[in-house]
This record gives sequence, structure tokens and C-alpha cells, in this order.
Amino acid sequence: MLGPVQWEWIATARLISRQRPSSTAVEAVLDGLLSSADQAMVNAFTTGFRVVQAQAAIGKVVADAAAAAAALESAQVVALGILVREQLDAAQFETLYRPFATVLPGPGYRPAAPIDQQVAAFVSRLPSLTGEPEAEVAVVAKALSERPKPPAAAATGPGAPLSAIGAPPSATGLDPAALYSAAWKEAIAAANQVARTQSFRAVQESAEQSAPHDGLGIVGFAGVAAGALFMRDVLPIEKVLLLYEPFAAALPYESLG
Repeated sequence: MLGPVQWEWIATARLISRQRPSSTAVEAVLDGLLSSADQAMVNAFTTGFRVVQAQAAIGKVVADAAAAAAALESAQVVALGILVREQLDAAQFETLYRPFATVLPGPGYRPAAPIDQQVAAFVSRLPSLTGEPEAEVAVVAKALSERPKPPAAAATGPGAPLSAIGAPPSATGLDPAALYSAAWKEAIAAANQVARTQSFRAVQESAEQSAPHDGLGIVGFAGVAAGALFMRDVLPIEKVLLLYEPFAAALPYESLG
């Protein structure tokens, strides 16, 4: 069902999730629950035939090895989350399922509110960003504005998060910052093509004025996120989600409105 663009988004979201302490905390909870889960099922999603099937399916549409590995890992995390879903609270499951939530709606999915309502909700909630959620936004924003660095060695052993899943190789061919920049250029071009440039800029400025001006560097990213929301009817949803990604954990996309 999913094509190259969708898998590229899923892989990118997986890489970005590693920048988020909130995601790491939820995956630690998942890791603990898996120790008492049906091990045959856990093995099926980590080393079994289903993994080979998933690898083959992803490999048919994703040429880059790093992107394919990240996409597979994302799918594995979601499958394991579904396995123990009854033991997770709704917010924890939504965190795990986020890369798939809009392109492959899961349990409890709610369509996004109308565009104007969604933009207004985002702008009105920006001033509430403080403390750890705001710091996490800044970390993800930085990751989406810088070219990737050489990878550190992956954690291994009994204490490693989701240790049953091998961490994918470095995203040498998958550059979230480049994808983010390209998506923003596409949003600007789309605004020009449909004669919305003035309104588009007004939405950006409104978000930038509402975002915290405390030196963490999220002001411009707030404008980008608001612009993506404003243009979501003419942009592929994967591009909208990518441009909104710095705020996706603190102010979930589907909760706006």
C-alpha cells in the first residue's frame, strides 16, 4: 500500500525520533513490557519470517539501504507496540505509532480539523511551550537544519533500548535536513502557484510572533510549521508532517483544533 514517498517519511520520522528524549522514554517502557510478552510473537517481529517479508516489501520501493533499514525498524517498533498496546496508555501508543499515523491511520485516528482551525490552534498553543517540551522542539529543529554527522556506535547489550531490534546503519543516503529544506521550497512554490503568498507569509509571521523568543531558536521553525499547515491541501501530507515535525511531540498534529 505504501510507496517510496511514504516510506521515506516513515524512515525520516524514525531517525528524528532518536533526537527526542520523550520518544526514548516511551521506547524504554515498551522494552520493559516486551520482556513479559509472548516471546514467539516478539521474535516474529524482530528476527522471523515476517521481518524478511517486510524487508522485501520495503526494498522494492526504497533503494537507499539506510532509509530501508530505518523504515523497517520503524515498522518493527510499531508492530511491537501493537503487541503490548493494552499495557500502554494512549499517549505512549500514539508516540510509537506517529510515523504511520496519517499515512496509514491506526486505532483511534481522527481526521485533522479544518485548515484555518488547525493553524489557529497551533498559533494559540505556541506560547505554552516551555521547559523540556520546548527544549525538545529545539533539538529536533536543529537536527532538521544541519547535515547529518558520522554516526556514534549503536548501543548494544541488555540495557540497550529495544535491544531485539538492530539499529539501522547511518543515514548516509537519507538526509532529513535536505528533505526538510526541499519540502519548504515546495511549500513556498505552491503558495506562489495558487496565489496565496501574502496569506502564507501572514500565517508564518503570526506563528513566529507567538513562538517563545527565549534563545532556543524555534521561532523560524514555528513559521515553517504554520506555513505547512496552511498549505496542507496542496502539499503531499508527508511533506506537511515533515515540516511540522519539530512540534509533533509537544503539539501533536492531529490534536490541533
